[in-house]
Amino acid sequence: MSLPHATAYAPYAATSTEDIPWLFLDARAYRRLGLVTITRAGGTTTRANHVIVSNYGIFVIEENTESGTFQANPGINWTQYRDEQSLDIPNPVRQVNDEVQALLEALELPGSHFHPAVFFTSGQVYLKGEVPDNVIAEGFTDYVKSFKKVILSDAQVEEIVTQLTTSKAQAKPEHKPPPRPQTQHAHSRPAPDHHAAKHPAPTPAPSQTKNIIYGLAALLLGALVTSLIVSWLN
Repeated sequence: MSLPHATAYAPYAATSTEDIPWLFLDARAYRRLGLVTITRAGGTTTRANHVIVSNYGIFVIEENTESGTFQANPGINWTQYRDEQSLDIPNPVRQVNDEVQALLEALELPGSHFHPAVFFTSGQVYLKGEVPDNVIAEGFTDYVKSFKKVILSDAQVEEIVTQLTTSKAQAKPEHKPPPRPQTQHAHSRPAPDHHAAKHPAPTPAPSQTKNIIYGLAALLLGALVTSLIVSWLN
């Protein structure tokens, strides 16, 4: 059986970007969606912090609110230095690229339609090492507006937003036939319980008991009468 396509769902769609204090965009031109959940073909789930759909492409933004110094490298982890301590953190570039790949599978669009980016928004960040161009700590609005090539038509933008904000875009569970009712076959009857208490022997019926009592009473009465006659004759 072929696996179902990936699906995405953004129940917390925003009509504007005003609730993002570090991003100033025209809400009519940049349609922002809140947390977007993507269910992939294998059943795994990926979530994107911010997805902005526009004529200039789909921006997938991984927001990081931490402060300190970050050592960037292309490996699995980056290093964060803060308060004289170092900590390995997941590579945010790899994270956002994975989110883009998941959305690409869900929307069935080419990779050229997506713009992944990592924004450090605390205002107290120093980036060093091999820092990609799409990892920035300031100028977030200017970065988004630097993409000026029209990629999607107005109709395509509306279609993508509709697809991501309706419940129909959620992953559909794999169809499974209903379970068959269990029937007890002759060879699967429960075995008798040998430890169960044995049934007591049947007791005589009430009528039988009465006959026995009457018979004994008649014998005793006959013996008594015989004894009285013998005594009288003597």
